[in-house]
Amino acid sequence: MTNIVLNADDIEKKIKRLSYQIIEKNFNKKDIIIIGIQPNGKYLSERIKGYVMEYSDIKVSLYDMELDKKKFLFKKCTPGLIYDHINNNIIVFIDDVMNSAGTLMYAINKILFYHPKDIQIGVLIERTHKSFPLSANFKGLELSTSEFEHVEVRLNESPMVIIT
Repeated sequence: MTNIVLNADDIEKKIKRLSYQIIEKNFNKKDIIIIGIQPNGKYLSERIKGYVMEYSDIKVSLYDMELDKKKFLFKKCTPGLIYDHINNNIIVFIDDVMNSAGTLMYAINKILFYHPKDIQIGVLIERTHKSFPLSANFKGLELSTSEFEHVEVRLNESPMVIIT
């Protein structure tokens, strides 16, 4: 059984809402760093960057982080992480779905070496059951699902969020 939870218009509204939440939380900051967790976090972070820069004076630097989500291993970050850029700065991680929160825990662990000033998390979908004690600062939608259900975010020609 497949249920469509969000269609393309809904997703765009959620992205815009996430952007406004990020602006509100960081309204007095000059710049922030957004790190999108690939693959879908990259698309979302690019859209969010556009809205943040359009509706505020906050300068946004954008990074893409690739992790092995099954083994929770860091693969790479583009552009490369630079201590002086991240040190004492605001980091906003963006991902499509927060399932167990394991992916974000490992992403945060990688960044802690660089001594950020603050770490914030934005997700399109936050599921209510997690293995790690993390919660998103910014969320498009919170879903109460069983651990046997799968939430899939498709951001291709016909974007949608489905539960199977």
